[in-house]
Amino acid sequence: MPQSELIQKWLDRVDYDMDTAKAMLQTQRYIYVIFMCQQAVEKCLKALLIHRGTNVVPVHNLRRLAELAKIIRELEEPSLLKLDFLSRFYLNARYKEDIKELSRGITKGVSQGFIQFSEEMIRWLCQKMK
Repeated sequence: MPQSELIQKWLDRVDYDMDTAKAMLQTQRYIYVIFMCQQAVEKCLKALLIHRGTNVVPVHNLRRLAELAKIIRELEEPSLLKLDFLSRFYLNARYKEDIKELSRGITKGVSQGFIQFSEEMIRWLCQKMK
């Protein structure tokens, strides 16, 4: 598959995941808002890796993917902390048994903030692929 098609497949998944995050916001399933934001940013970082000629690796930690994409130094500490927060929800949202414990502190406002952060991060990453 040509590189451009592969990148577009990843970016189509990014759009789908962000749409899903917004749907989860409407149904008040805030853990899954965060999880889908993590998924969208992860897939966009992987599209950037492909764009830069780097193989996609089975890594889900967003900070590590930013390092691999060689953009880590361009990110300010607040953004890195948000990426770290999102990364914690990769496995936790899927496998943690205590939903109430996992949900503690994840409000509608927090979820909306992470949707906004993720959309901004995705726009920024997509600019790097132009």
